[in-house]
Amino acid sequence: MKHRNYTFSNVSAEELLSYCIKSGIVNVDDVQNQMKKKFKETILKHHRHKIWQGKDGRYRTHIDDSTVKSGRRLIVKTREENLLAYLAEFYGITENSDSKNTVTLERLYPDWKSYKEIHTTAKNYIRRIHNDWEKYYADSEIVKKPLTSLTKLQLDEWAHKLIQDNSMTKKQYYNATIIMRQTLDYAVALGVITENPFSAVHIDGKRMFRRVKKKADATQVYLKNEVEPIYKMAWEDFHSPNKLKNKLTPLAILFQFQTGVRIGELCVVRYSDIEDDQHLHIQRMYRYETHEVVEHTKNFEDRKVLLTSSARQIIETARAYQKEHGYSTDGYIFSEDNTPLAPWSVAYLYNKYCDHLGIMRKSSHKTRKTYISALIDGKVNINTIREMVGHADERTTFNNYCFDRSTEDEKVSLIEKALVS
Repeated sequence: MKHRNYTFSNVSAEELLSYCIKSGIVNVDDVQNQMKKKFKETILKHHRHKIWQGKDGRYRTHIDDSTVKSGRRLIVKTREENLLAYLAEFYGITENSDSKNTVTLERLYPDWKSYKEIHTTAKNYIRRIHNDWEKYYADSEIVKKPLTSLTKLQLDEWAHKLIQDNSMTKKQYYNATIIMRQTLDYAVALGVITENPFSAVHIDGKRMFRRVKKKADATQVYLKNEVEPIYKMAWEDFHSPNKLKNKLTPLAILFQFQTGVRIGELCVVRYSDIEDDQHLHIQRMYRYETHEVVEHTKNFEDRKVLLTSSARQIIETARAYQKEHGYSTDGYIFSEDNTPLAPWSVAYLYNKYCDHLGIMRKSSHKTRKTYISALIDGKVNINTIREMVGHADERTTFNNYCFDRSTEDEKVSLIEKALVS
């Protein structure tokens, strides 16, 4: 009988394990416990909700469920093993599966979204992201594929089809693909994948994106012949005995025409923000969706706005009015009761003035565009304008905030003069 010649290098793993068990070197129960522990750790990498045992002895946790209002559903099981088995089935995990190979965009999205939420105070931004998830991702096949299997070609086809099916502009595409880009970056950070394949996807913008036609000037700014009557109505409202919820709101509108500040910034400007009687330090804003004052601007960059003589007159008029009536204002320039000016009261007066003029209703943001367009018309250096209004790039200022404030008759007159030989 020929004996098999064993060496350390040619013994199989199965043979080695069998020998260890028979020799008592390895305890089967210990191995099983280690396997169960590892299996539980794998499940908990996918499951972000707390698992707890209630007073009745049963085990509980939540799972994400977009079909219910709260966005999550309670799961209750008699034993912890049963609860883990349920979660394993829910996440598509088996005891022999490689956890990295089971991670999909669908599974990772809730974790990434929670991660995103702790890095921003803008709840509307998170709400918009989730709306995009529901609209573009939730029912698609791409979110069910393991991230380790996603290729540049698959993502390229998905991205181009997304643009075509939804006739997207460049901005719409950028916003919609934040989820794909950043969730895959998150997966790289977790070690699920080694690189983000979406970073290699290229879109030919000239051929793919829907072009956006710039809106008509008269719809985006207050024309020159509209501004003067609005000034007049605002001053009349302030001096009139007619009751307004806040008599300083008309002054706030006048102030916005002189400074171009955003509505959220306008509502919370304080006297302490005035520096050297010449500049206004913009450093906070009001979030109307949460009714809170945050100590930063929209783009998290402080800036200074030059105060015109008219702007300073408005400030002093507000100060005198508050003093005359003994108002406690917590330092807010346009407050009567220690709270920020309400954005809705500003919107109400803008609508009232537009209706009185018989023109389309234009929001406070159109005043900001009017301010910027006026400075451009006045040949103020574009970098000075950009800095005062808080734009990172002068292209934003020119492309989105530069409009002609002239009436049609004024345009004709200007063109005629320009072409005189």
